[in-house]
Amino acid sequence: MPITPFHFGPAAAIKAVAPRHFSFTMFAFTNIVIDVEPLYFMAMGDWPIHRFFHTYAGATVAAVVCFFIGRPVCSWAIRVWNGRLNEAQARWLSVEPHIAPLPAATGAATGAWSHVLLDSLMHSDMQPLAPFSAASGMVHLVTIAQLELFCVLTGVLGVAILLAMALRRRN
Repeated sequence: MPITPFHFGPAAAIKAVAPRHFSFTMFAFTNIVIDVEPLYFMAMGDWPIHRFFHTYAGATVAAVVCFFIGRPVCSWAIRVWNGRLNEAQARWLSVEPHIAPLPAATGAATGAWSHVLLDSLMHSDMQPLAPFSAASGMVHLVTIAQLELFCVLTGVLGVAILLAMALRRRN
């Protein structure tokens, strides 16, 4: 994806389906960490820009590292978020800052592997199965517009479900 937030759409849908078993913040953190790699290589003017962390092997390493580093970072970020909410906003938007191991692992792993999957559909320099295969993934199986629409629609659906769940809890 050209911009990491597109990856967050499917994550919102997953969070809506399995809210207690999936950490959206860990998913987002892992995606952002993985996208540091192409940003670095773009800044250096070095091609290809999608390398080790954009393979399933590299994404697995990223997920494990993010599991350990991301839990305290994401918990801190959630506490900051909660602290900036007024009382009315907090009823709707506050988030439990403790991230249990299972949702953290699920968020990090799903974030890492879905990142590689979605980017494999878009970027021709991807080799998602490296070092076992130099195949360039599934580029052009769908159009970029279709891929982005999928991400946006799953995000809208996920947010709608999460809002409906929050409304039910509030009443």
